[in-house]
Amino acid sequence: MARSRRAEAVSIALWWGALTMLLWNGGHLREAPASLVACAASAALLISLGEAAHWLRCRIREHWAARRNRTP
Repeated sequence: MARSRRAEAVSIALWWGALTMLLWNGGHLREAPASLVACAASAALLISLGEAAHWLRCRIREHWAARRNRTP
C-alpha cells in the first residue's frame, strides 16, 4: 500500500514538473514570460483540478455500477 502511494506521489510530482516547464517555456515562446513560481502555481492548480475530476469520475462510475448490480 505504501509503495503505491509513493508511486502516485512520484507520478504527480513528475506531471507537476513537466507541466510547469511546459507553461514556462510556452510563455517564453509567446514572448509573454511568467515567473517560474507563477507557472508552478498554475501547474499545481491544474493538476489539483484534474485529480479532483478523476476522483469524482471514479466515484460516479462506482455508484452507477452498484446500481446496475442491485437485484430488484
